[in-house]
Amino acid sequence: MNKGVNQSYWSASVELPKFPELKENTDSNVLVAGGGISGLMNAYQFAVKGYDVTLIEGNELVSGTTKNTTARITAQQGLLYSQLKNQKGADTAQLYYESQMSAIEEIERIVTKYNIDCDFKRTDSVIYAEAEHEKSVKDLEKEDKVYKELSIDGYLSTDQNNLPFETAGRLVMKNQAEFHPLKFLKGIIEVLQGLNVTIYEHTRAKSTDGNTLSTGDNYKITFDYLIIATHFPFLDLENFYFNSFKISYGYGLVAETSTPIPENISLSGYDGAGLSIRNIVDKSNALPLLLFGGLSHGSYEQKDMDKQLDELEHYAGQKTVNEKTLYAYQAQDLMTADSLPFIGYFNKKNENYFVASGFNKYGMANGVLSSMIISDLAEGKNNMYREMLDPNRKKGTFQQLKQHLTNPMHVAESEIKSMTESHPDFDTLELDQGEGTVAKDGPVKKGVYRDGDIYYVVSNRCTHMGCSLNWNNDDKTWDCPCHGSRFNYTGKVIEGPATDNLDTDIRPYK
Repeated sequence: MNKGVNQSYWSASVELPKFPELKENTDSNVLVAGGGISGLMNAYQFAVKGYDVTLIEGNELVSGTTKNTTARITAQQGLLYSQLKNQKGADTAQLYYESQMSAIEEIERIVTKYNIDCDFKRTDSVIYAEAEHEKSVKDLEKEDKVYKELSIDGYLSTDQNNLPFETAGRLVMKNQAEFHPLKFLKGIIEVLQGLNVTIYEHTRAKSTDGNTLSTGDNYKITFDYLIIATHFPFLDLENFYFNSFKISYGYGLVAETSTPIPENISLSGYDGAGLSIRNIVDKSNALPLLLFGGLSHGSYEQKDMDKQLDELEHYAGQKTVNEKTLYAYQAQDLMTADSLPFIGYFNKKNENYFVASGFNKYGMANGVLSSMIISDLAEGKNNMYREMLDPNRKKGTFQQLKQHLTNPMHVAESEIKSMTESHPDFDTLELDQGEGTVAKDGPVKKGVYRDGDIYYVVSNRCTHMGCSLNWNNDDKTWDCPCHGSRFNYTGKVIEGPATDNLDTDIRPYK
């Protein structure tokens, strides 16, 4: 599959308003860095409480992970509750379920209050075991037992429930939801404009000094409260966030189908290819649309996007009869060791710095939840979820220790691979238009991209922590396998944690 463009259905079907770039020093009571769902919702929660709010986004609003999502708003996040009960106790498992349900209710309240047309509807969320994996049903049974202990509204079933493919079992969680995320956030942006929130695009957060933030263009914004909602926290080195997350890449596609799934459910695979499947409401399309997501892997596993999407298309075709693939994309998620997000105080020394990150693929609910928690903390209110999701919580678990050991190991493996690979000499390089590669420029490796009659020659070292970069031919980007930073072919940072651009040299094409 070669779609040519890494584009989701959500972003293709909605046009968002544009905002200017910051060109002067300014100040704001509340400064939000990041224009995805968590950033926009934090801006909303503070604005409705009467705060003067400014939001900055390094690219364009909703141009990152938020647009590349299945947009399933659910407390059913894999077989999470048996894991949480075993690792943290039943009380924590119960509290996390309640937190996710409160976020769903908040979204529904906002949709109703502002009459936002975003295809919001309540659905049942379903985890299914593949028909050939009957042993997996035992894991579903263990999770179902915890559901009953925690009074979670759900049940285990072997009934096919009109599914177009066979399963060995299904674990259902009732009363979850789904929506069109960009339609929802377009409505939120309109609300923010009505509340006089100031928004700047193409304005990247770079560093802070006390109550002053510096942008990539060295403009200053002074603030009373700072909310860091930049997917990967841009100040990660101060709190060692780079070693707290595992970077996961996943893939999605939208296809026309003649065999849609029932309207009142969304699906998530437990085993096999682990496909998530949901309907998309689009009355303008002649055939029903299905969104498929899956095939997740670590950032250190360097996999070709086209091949991954071909494989996803293959697995999707085993589930339903699909006519044509319309959209395909890659998404990046941050995974925490204990499967709980980081929401709250950024660190222990700055009580006016807050962070929302590490949503473990479930950013729709957790992005909204972050705004509810952080706005409470800023006002000195007690929030019942604060301690559970505190970014500075004790992480002395086996899972956290394992992550602290494996993350550096993967970095080392990536560097060894980079050092042992052979690369062409720049002087003899012949690239086709739109092609990029790593080349030797004297004793140094550089990234090279051909754009017409010129070569963009960039440093091959990430400006975050110096890892070697890989060329992503699908997106025309330089990607860091260590911590997920990405740069366009001119060397401009487009996704953190890196905040500095690559050194770039423009040379003539020979």
